[in-house]
Amino acid sequence: MITNEQIINQINKAIFEQKTLLYVTRQKERAQGLEDVLTHYKIISQNKDSAEIIEKTKLPKGLIIVFKNNTKIQRICQEKKLKLLNPDYSLNEKYENKISQYQWLKTIIPQNLPKTIITLPIKSSFQNLKKEINAPFICQFNRSHTGEGTFLISRQAQWQKMAKKFPFREVKCVKFIKSPIITVNVCLWPSCIKNSADKQGCVLVGNPSYQITGLKELTDFKFSTVGNDWSWTKKNLSSNDLKAIKNLSETIGQNMIKEGWRGLFGLDLVKDKKWLIIEINARQPASAGWETLLQRDQGEGITVLASHFAALLNLPLPASCSEMQKSLQKIQKGSRIIIRRKNAQNYTKLKKMLQNPLPKPVIEGAFRGSDPKINVELFQIRSLENGLVKKNGQLNKTAKLWKKKF
Repeated sequence: MITNEQIINQINKAIFEQKTLLYVTRQKERAQGLEDVLTHYKIISQNKDSAEIIEKTKLPKGLIIVFKNNTKIQRICQEKKLKLLNPDYSLNEKYENKISQYQWLKTIIPQNLPKTIITLPIKSSFQNLKKEINAPFICQFNRSHTGEGTFLISRQAQWQKMAKKFPFREVKCVKFIKSPIITVNVCLWPSCIKNSADKQGCVLVGNPSYQITGLKELTDFKFSTVGNDWSWTKKNLSSNDLKAIKNLSETIGQNMIKEGWRGLFGLDLVKDKKWLIIEINARQPASAGWETLLQRDQGEGITVLASHFAALLNLPLPASCSEMQKSLQKIQKGSRIIIRRKNAQNYTKLKKMLQNPLPKPVIEGAFRGSDPKINVELFQIRSLENGLVKKNGQLNKTAKLWKKKF
């Protein structure tokens, strides 16, 4: 078995040779999970976009990682002669934008995609869409974040309103499947050894979690992610489910490796008659830090964040892919909830209530209230021991300890 400590030692050696590794981010917890065991690792966190931090901050020489690359970050790093480790931003665009990712996935796993129609609202009627993919159906613009550009269309009037407002804005219309959404963090670790038996590299499939989505207590947006529950999936997914998720992750991952991707990305899946891919999140998923801490709490195996850093640093694989996958630490329990800023929210009352700690083993994050935008993350409640979901779309008794504060 390859341990997390072995990977950390490799990372520390590589960082030492390059002087320092900087993680630049607005939200500090995205860079956390290994900071206590990494040497010469610094988190640069300010209440600004990563591009603005890099542009306006005097940074020490070394290597840089960001949560998600984009054209501005890449350009600034090139101008300042800073070595950015993230994959090229063009791959982020290709894999993460709703329409281009569907078109790419269609060439790889067409049989594992929900019924989808790409159209201009002015060119399609509600009746025709209903006939093709049933109603209600999900409508997404090409670019959206945390569910803010995702809508559930159930009536003709809703579609007509959208068509009137955005007649020539291309949209992706997808069959709505009312089943639990499962998300998994996947790390692509390309091989840098010419004669390696694993010529392309490893696809390391993390621990699937139930994606808590759109709860009214936590967000105004029906499709916003508001947490993850690893305890739920441990109890509710069969060995066949896990095998299907792993196979799909590996198929997509090997194709991404061929095109130059390395490091973490996320997959969202749903089960209909078979497992279907909802979307790719082409970046380090926001849950990776907490998954890493859960892994470290439950064993000595490789963590997702350690594999992410090692892959970005282009370190050689320490073992075969099969051994690496076996060495990835399994999670038996744990969860987290995200409280987002809402329109009709008593912000002062919320802050005061969340200052009173919850019973252990619940861990509460720092209250972050400096950003006034709707749906930004204000607070996290995390548990090492318990799940927080009773069934699809319903919190359990442990989570309701928090709800009682309202």
